[in-house]
Amino acid sequence: MLTTIKASAEDRKSAKAPHELFTINMVIVHLFFSLGMIKLLGFSMDGAIASAIALSLYIIVYTFFQTKRAKENAPNLVYLHWKLSLDRYKLVIGAYVFYFIVTSLSFFIDTDAPASMDGTSILDSILSLLGVVPLFFVILVSMV
Repeated sequence: MLTTIKASAEDRKSAKAPHELFTINMVIVHLFFSLGMIKLLGFSMDGAIASAIALSLYIIVYTFFQTKRAKENAPNLVYLHWKLSLDRYKLVIGAYVFYFIVTSLSFFIDTDAPASMDGTSILDSILSLLGVVPLFFVILVSMV
């Protein structure tokens, strides 16, 4: 079923803002910002990902409050686009939770295994990658 909403050009322009914010969050914050923190500023991978997630959560909270405000004040088309953008974050938030659960397992699992050549525990490296890879795929899938 196709629903048609009559809207002015200004309303259509305002309705694009949440999608542009979502795209900026996924592309610039997660891909370029985290890579820049690792390569340019010398952050560890976990530190760069955690800071990118923190900035992304700030944008998600902003989107949440904009959606609440649009529900009360904005035209229906603008509100629906803010809500759609907020709903797209559900998968991303699930990936954040999975990332933090998997990476925090290294605090609870203690092994006497020798460290790898870079000085980190092999188990820590495995758990870090087990958390990062699904997060990366969710970010790529959510952009499409």
